[in-house]
Amino acid sequence: MVPTTVCSLISSGLLSPTKGTDSKLSDPAVAAERMGLPPVTPFFGLNGTAAAMMRGVNFGSTPATIVSGVLDGWLRGYDRFLFQSLSQQVRQVFEILQVLQLELGASAARRAASSALFILSFGKDDYAALFSRGSESNRLAPKYGRRGFARLLVSRLIQAIRDLYDADVRRVAVMGVAPLGCAPRIVWEGAYGLGGRDCVEEVNEIVAEYNAKLSARLLRLNSELAGAEIVFCDVYGGMMEIIANPRIYGFKNVRDACCGVGRFGGMIGCLAQEMACTEPNSYVWWDLYSTTESANSLLANWSWSPSSESRQQLCKPIALQELASISDSEAL
Repeated sequence: MVPTTVCSLISSGLLSPTKGTDSKLSDPAVAAERMGLPPVTPFFGLNGTAAAMMRGVNFGSTPATIVSGVLDGWLRGYDRFLFQSLSQQVRQVFEILQVLQLELGASAARRAASSALFILSFGKDDYAALFSRGSESNRLAPKYGRRGFARLLVSRLIQAIRDLYDADVRRVAVMGVAPLGCAPRIVWEGAYGLGGRDCVEEVNEIVAEYNAKLSARLLRLNSELAGAEIVFCDVYGGMMEIIANPRIYGFKNVRDACCGVGRFGGMIGCLAQEMACTEPNSYVWWDLYSTTESANSLLANWSWSPSSESRQQLCKPIALQELASISDSEAL
């Protein structure tokens, strides 16, 4: 039996075919399609009825962070209503569950929460702010330390999952952070010290440490929370496989942004579709930090159901397809 609902708490859609998102992994629309469910509605597009909520909800925004206020300097002049942090999105989940409880009763609300598949993809925007030149990095680095930042992010994410568990959520997939040291923006900022390499190794090492801490903590959390099924998807490993073997997967360019301005397309991000390259399918990177649809599709396939040919299994201990197929009785 597949979940009756797919929900997503994300910083930018991971499982969505749209260009400029992290990857297809965490977009609830694609997850819903693969599970034979109707399209998922954004939180702010709901009509307030339990029926609409039961079809699934996308709580995500672009950008969004684990740590509230990280992007304050970036968002000056923008409508902050559009950018929802992890804690804000978790509160929105609680709002949805309260409506379901009022309209359908406590028992039905519990079943809805436990049978839903929740997909969390956070961390990219936190690290993008940490690694960027300027006020945000100057503020964050001394406060947390580049490597100590991981402990803070992991603890906040784990607490969010615990809070969701207390609200009867049982099935959760958590996406790791991609190798941002290979992203056009980071490469552009560190170009003078690269020595011909395509990635900034120090940044990748820091992100890899975060992913390792998160994966290990999620493994322990799985054993601590009775009935929980928590999966970690190694986006970093999948991306490094593509970057190391681009021609095997049909790519020609692993360093430059398809849509951007300046060296590596990393100085100014994608402001209009007309800025895009003529062959986006041959690029790994779409803009400053986001991957192309072609790269996203590979990551989504490897996460949903790893093929015997590629031998790439990004999600552990089980793939998303198996997580989605767990019956309600197994999840409780």
